[in-house]
Amino acid sequence: FLKNLLVGAIVSVYFMATKERCTAHARKLTYSLFSRDQVYWIFRGAARADSIFSGFVRGKLLDSLIIGVLCFIGCSVLKMPYTPLVSVFVGVTNVIPFFGPFLGAIPSLFLILLVNPLKALYFLQFVLALQQLDGNVIGPKILGDSTGLSSLWVIIAILVGGSFFGVAGMFFGVPVCACLYNLVAFMVDRRL
Repeated sequence: FLKNLLVGAIVSVYFMATKERCTAHARKLTYSLFSRDQVYWIFRGAARADSIFSGFVRGKLLDSLIIGVLCFIGCSVLKMPYTPLVSVFVGVTNVIPFFGPFLGAIPSLFLILLVNPLKALYFLQFVLALQQLDGNVIGPKILGDSTGLSSLWVIIAILVGGSFFGVAGMFFGVPVCACLYNLVAFMVDRRL
């Protein structure tokens, strides 16, 4: 894992250093393979996909940061053990839509349960209230219409993405589904 992480970081640095050249080569290749009209639609679709992905990722990261900070404040007020560790874990796993908060809360609950069972019960109630606040108020305000998907499609995207690609699929399934949804809607509108 650490080797892959290091190689990925190095490749990312090199890719970011040469992104203008890579973009120029990609544009040149696209213009050589497709007609001018097709190139316009390809670049328009790529720009839309970029806005969906970047809006979703930025929104989820900001949402997770807010939840992590709120969890830290709440756990500090309730005098929970391992407050920084629990807050970071809840905040990081909150990046995964719908199921992430529970993935973070369960191990944190067991960790607190080892120290104080009564505080574990308080933590469970606090995390449930925090996730309701996140799901009904904070998340929709931050993410807004960045994806344009209904909650049913979001759940389907998470389940399908998670079953094929694990945790990464659960995270990237929503923006990929939003891109496919936009593509199908565009094709239907153009056909009509």
